Amino acid sequence: MTARPETSPSPPPLRDTVTVVFFMIWVQLIGSMASLWLPAIAPEVAGSLGVDASLIGFQVVAVYLGGMVTSLFAGGLVSRLGAWRISQVSLILFALAHLVIASGSMPLIAIGSFIIGFGYGLINPPAAHLLSKVVTPKNRNLVFSIRFTGVPLGGIAASTFAPAIALAAGWRPSMGVTIAVALGLALIMQIFRARWDADRSREAPLFRSPLADIRDAWGLPVIRWMCFTGLFLAAIQLSLNAFAVTFLVEETGYTLVAAGLALTAVQVAGVIGRIAWGVLADRIRSGFKALVINALLTAGSALATVFVAPEWPVGLVYLLFFIFGFTAMGWNGVYASTVVEHSPDGRAGNMTGAALFFTFSGVIAGPAIFTLGYQLTGAYSGSFLITALLAIAGTAAILLAARGARKAAKDR
Repeated sequence: MTARPETSPSPPPLRDTVTVVFFMIWVQLIGSMASLWLPAIAPEVAGSLGVDASLIGFQVVAVYLGGMVTSLFAGGLVSRLGAWRISQVSLILFALAHLVIASGSMPLIAIGSFIIGFGYGLINPPAAHLLSKVVTPKNRNLVFSIRFTGVPLGGIAASTFAPAIALAAGWRPSMGVTIAVALGLALIMQIFRARWDADRSREAPLFRSPLADIRDAWGLPVIRWMCFTGLFLAAIQLSLNAFAVTFLVEETGYTLVAAGLALTAVQVAGVIGRIAWGVLADRIRSGFKALVINALLTAGSALATVFVAPEWPVGLVYLLFFIFGFTAMGWNGVYASTVVEHSPDGRAGNMTGAALFFTFSGVIAGPAIFTLGYQLTGAYSGSFLITALLAIAGTAAILLAARGARKAAKDR
């Protein structure tokens, strides 16, 4: 396996860094677009099938349950088949999923949603493996963060193109966009496969125990607490995306369009924030410190949201949601970079897969916790108070991970 970037004798060629980052952004963007395409046209699909649009919530859960499953197998698949090949496999799964969903059958839509999840769970471990080859200690966080801009960019692509295409051509034909783009990228990536999968091992087991990577991650205090960090921060991120519009419409009297602009501010801030937090982490040479600052500002943003009222100026509300998105949507790249930095040599993909299992758990649990907060308090603002507490818990997990890293450094 390749040596970790810290021990590389010379910086990797800029061409290699650009190549890997470019393709990994596109894989992530297509994965995000594939997972959000159906939610973006949920009313159209529901009307066509004669079902309630609220059922889209189950589709989202199916996607992330599928991701939890394959994230635990991804490390072994990367070792055996190569990280580049697994990235191609994820793209093929997205295309297959949308082909299945386009059937218009409710059972097949459910199956297709799980297939999207299977592909989504295979995105990050190979990307972590590949990026670990082309980063340096000085740019690691920035490079990882740039790659993670594919998530909000995919969301923007889905929300921009899916409704327009579905209305113009029908929701089933609209699924062909992801099919074409995913298969096209997979074919182009084949040109570079031999170069980037040269380190695969044909002797590595194709499938390992799904709990093996979790067990290994649990034995490393720094990775163990980073897993919990991902769980808490992902719960906040998904809750913000899922409930921002509903909160503004139902509790502050915003129109759907005005509330949608606030969600757009969150997404745009997420793109900017991912890069900015990566720059900060590299500048201060500590992913842990950057994540602590991020989590505390997220807690402050969530707490401020509790006090949002109809009499607040619209510009101030949009500014608050921009800051909220800048923090709650901006941690992913620094988080992934920190997991890779503190993973054992050659195990970046495995540890990333284990961390993703917990992160996807947070994705599923977050909206449920937020809804429970609403049931207990009778107000969405009360749920944002619980969100602030999750950010504080995330801060504690980051500090414990940093302590584990210091102890591991002393023991070496």
